[in-house]
Amino acid sequence: MDKEFRDRMDRMFAPRSVAVIGAGATADKVGHAIMDSLVTGGFPGPIYPVHPRHTDILGLKVYRDLDELPEVPDLAVVALNQRSTIETAGRLKNMGVAGLSVIAGGYAEMGPDGQSLQERLRDAVDGMPVVGPNTLGFLNARARLNVTFYPRIMRPGNVSFLSQSGGIGLGMKGRADDEALGIAKWVGVGNRVNLEFHTLLEYLKDDPETRVIGIFVEGSSDPRALMESLARVTREKPVVVYKGGHGDDADRNTISHTGATAGSDLVWKGAMRQAGAEMVSSVWEMVAMCKALSIGQVPKGKRIGIFTHTAGPSIVSWDILRQEPGCVLADLQDRTIQKISEILGPSVPVIYKNPVDGAAGAFLPQPFHDISEAMLEDPSVDALLTIFCEHKNWIFPSDALIELSKRFRQPIIACFIGTIRKIGPDRDRLHEAGIPTYVLPEDAAIGLRALLRRVKGE
Repeated sequence: MDKEFRDRMDRMFAPRSVAVIGAGATADKVGHAIMDSLVTGGFPGPIYPVHPRHTDILGLKVYRDLDELPEVPDLAVVALNQRSTIETAGRLKNMGVAGLSVIAGGYAEMGPDGQSLQERLRDAVDGMPVVGPNTLGFLNARARLNVTFYPRIMRPGNVSFLSQSGGIGLGMKGRADDEALGIAKWVGVGNRVNLEFHTLLEYLKDDPETRVIGIFVEGSSDPRALMESLARVTREKPVVVYKGGHGDDADRNTISHTGATAGSDLVWKGAMRQAGAEMVSSVWEMVAMCKALSIGQVPKGKRIGIFTHTAGPSIVSWDILRQEPGCVLADLQDRTIQKISEILGPSVPVIYKNPVDGAAGAFLPQPFHDISEAMLEDPSVDALLTIFCEHKNWIFPSDALIELSKRFRQPIIACFIGTIRKIGPDRDRLHEAGIPTYVLPEDAAIGLRALLRRVKGE
């Protein structure tokens, strides 16, 4: 990627000003939804709605034509039909706009005639970066920029998502919100007139705001370039891939969606794994992995300690973790077992082994802290998964885990089984301390497994 193109992408993703071409005055118009997204998201720079018949949209002055704009915006969002978009895109390129988001469909996904229109659009933009066409748009949470047509309050973070499907992409964003996972950038790639997956991956590889990348992909017009980019990016940043489009009729469905062929499922999976990407089969699995990779630290080894006061979740967690090659339950030293025995006392009927089940002796914060501490002090433990159940009369052991995270090098994963509503405030604090926190043991184990896969030498 040459410097000029990257500079244009920087200005497009973090613009000083934004123009919305085809801004609508009523809520049933996509152009109005984009304006709403910009205002709701709190974009700090000037917003210039452009429409020949309106004078005011959401309290902002409307400009009748591009020639009336008071400055050349860094980013223009084009919410016109597919044919009008082409001429407008050419004008915006000649004005010096850095980049575009093109909302309209009706291009490559519509067959030969649509493909011809997309080629005309590519010629019109002449090297200016374009998200789309046929896209929901994109957002940059740290820049408070949302140019999708779904108004959202954004939680800044360090995970960036690329999605070939607007609906699946929104699912990723919604699940991330539910999991208190902050986002750096979210891009609906659409038909990819000149921002293919590999181009965006190379950009995000060098993006200081992005630590983890999640992708939903149906197909690619240049699979070789995608795999080569994945191999380069995964050496520096983890990439989690959810591949859609399976079965013999997958191409028929994906071509009519974003103009891409799905390709052989086995070939895709094999190539992505060879490139170092993490493969998942659902949005919830992707977000569970991205959360751990975003918040947690990679352990030095794969010897796992599990501490719980309810045995079932530890069994479920280990069922998942044991699938990771090289992962073992840490063989706790005799002195660690003795410490745990002393903490619980003779009245708690448990068998002292890993996973450690503290039963009724581990409900209170102090014994929870002390048992966790004993396990972290054991040199055989590379990472600790702690499990606690929400209860009306017991407080979450958040303070204990936060204190321990400051003293020990091993990553801690917390599973607080209960409701998001109750867990939310504690989870935010734990995330700030670098402790990925989950509601279900399956998610916690999937997250920890993602960290294990980044162990040096693996």
